Amino acid sequence: MRFNYLIFLITVSFACSKKEHSEEIINLAWEDFKTIEVKSQKHYFEKIINPSSIGLQGENVLLAEAWRVPEEYPRIHLINSLDWSYQMPKGKHGLGPLEITDAAQFLHSSNPNTFWIFNMNGRKLVEFAINDTSLLGITEWKLPEPMATIHFLEKATDSTFLATGWGEEDLIFEYDREGNLIGKHGKREAINERPDLTLRNVGELNSGWFKGNPDVGLFVRASLYLDVLKIFDYKSKNFITIHGPNPDLPLFELHETSSGPSVGFSLETTYRYRDIVITKSHIFALYDGHSQTEFNQTGIMAEDILVFDHQGEPLWNLKLDRSIINMVINEKTNEIYGLTTDEDPGIAVFDIPQEILKN
Repeated sequence: MRFNYLIFLITVSFACSKKEHSEEIINLAWEDFKTIEVKSQKHYFEKIINPSSIGLQGENVLLAEAWRVPEEYPRIHLINSLDWSYQMPKGKHGLGPLEITDAAQFLHSSNPNTFWIFNMNGRKLVEFAINDTSLLGITEWKLPEPMATIHFLEKATDSTFLATGWGEEDLIFEYDREGNLIGKHGKREAINERPDLTLRNVGELNSGWFKGNPDVGLFVRASLYLDVLKIFDYKSKNFITIHGPNPDLPLFELHETSSGPSVGFSLETTYRYRDIVITKSHIFALYDGHSQTEFNQTGIMAEDILVFDHQGEPLWNLKLDRSIINMVINEKTNEIYGLTTDEDPGIAVFDIPQEILKN
């Protein structure tokens, strides 16, 4: 059963002026979603070795290789979604100018002829052209010192970025285009069942993903180990926190250490949210529900996409016919493109059900 209530938090802005924000808390269960089964078609490409993430720019599906793929192979591949033909590789491996070591995250780009990636290990953003055949990027931006400890980031506007850290007390950091910290948004929640946990412990338990849609002004933090989604409205600076559908804490143990993780997870720990996509009308959350041991045995990662409206109201549970680990949504064709987790990973294409499109 779903419950929500409103609490009011007094927060202090970066400029030290006080401002009141509201935070809505939503507790939900599986029965709050209407289940819809969806079927897919899969496209496989021999040139792609071990894809780890997926992006979309216009008609081009972008696939990033895992960081452990041999260095002689490109880091990114472009696929034409109109006929599902392989277009070209991108991303020369290296530490030099316009080279990358990984493509950890695809970022929003307002230029239809280019796309941006976050090279996490290289600590830089790199822009690539879609209309040339060079493996190299065309522009890069090294993260300045104030952004040295960020985990994930998204463009908020043409002149600002939002980012998450590695377990800090603050949830979201805001930077200008020069890398100066200009704001902090949200505070870490304590876990009522474990009052003994430190902020560091809680931060690591809440580690996961950060995705956004600058066009609609919404951004979401999604936890990999807890059933927690935090929706951030960039305009109002307010949060909606969703707990559920699984209320159980993960299996973990604490480590007494000054360096390295303070929380250790078992291979039997159940993963929770795997990915987030925000469209003009909905929030799509890819839900796992399996452990690493289960995945190693079956190859099954996530087979549920939970659909919410922008206010966090639970709507549908899309039951997938195959397991995926990452996804994007083509709002022009009303299709979901998912990165499969089988022995020959490729792209699964799901049609968005009409019930969702009419809502």
